[in-house]
Amino acid sequence: MLANYILQTYLCRQMRLKTLIVLILSTAAMSVQAQSMFYYQMIDSAEYYITRQEWPQAEQFIQSALRAEPDNPNNSLLLSNLATVQRYQGNFTEALLNYSVALYMTPNALTLLKNRASLYLDMDSIEQAYADYERVLTIDNMDLEALYNHGMLAITLDRIGTASDDFDRIDAISPKSYYALNSRATLNRVKGNYAAAVDGYTKVIKARPTIDTYISRAECYLEMGKLNEAEEDLKTAIEIQPENAYLYALRARLDRLRYDAIAYKRDTQLALQYGLSQEELEAIIHP
Repeated sequence: MLANYILQTYLCRQMRLKTLIVLILSTAAMSVQAQSMFYYQMIDSAEYYITRQEWPQAEQFIQSALRAEPDNPNNSLLLSNLATVQRYQGNFTEALLNYSVALYMTPNALTLLKNRASLYLDMDSIEQAYADYERVLTIDNMDLEALYNHGMLAITLDRIGTASDDFDRIDAISPKSYYALNSRATLNRVKGNYAAAVDGYTKVIKARPTIDTYISRAECYLEMGKLNEAEEDLKTAIEIQPENAYLYALRARLDRLRYDAIAYKRDTQLALQYGLSQEELEAIIHP
């Protein structure tokens, strides 16, 4: 499939009359210049629609630029942008192909590798995402984002030793960073050190509050039986994302621990309404 995208060649006609050489060269130069102008006009138009989040139009103009100059050395970046636009439209298969083609052209492009890894996560392809982050780290073993994501995926894959190594490296590089604080808290939670995890997540929330951190701390509070604290974190998270099904499932777990049948019924219904299956709901309520 790469052959459909990678470097096409142009054929030039040989002219018999030497007296026309200057004219031909001049015309060719004008043609190349006009073609190049068209290429960048298409890119400018694509950028305009990207800023407006009008993805189909942006995709159309990027593809026009690629057709105009298939040999342009900037096409790796352009293909990456095309893949991202396709990803925003939910066209994961096409996006994956274009990220892969762009990486074929520029195999050590870190941003491309990270973008494809992120797409793999959208596609629930954990091993492939893990492999892309691992490749990033072979190129730059001090990339904090890659170390963090590689370590988090290692936890998902039950490779706790690898995760610990990644997080130790983050601590050594930037001990006060978000990545260091959150990774250490997460590792403590996985190991069952919930009090230490709560302390870590509290520091993260003070530095950079996110819904994920509130959820993680609420999960720790539930494990510790601190239901009031868990309720406060879930309340905050629901205010941020009121249609997040997982939050209502967690709150249903809390309701069950409180023997609150009315709240339990309400929250289980909301969890199902916002997209969880009955099986998924049961797994969260009864971990």
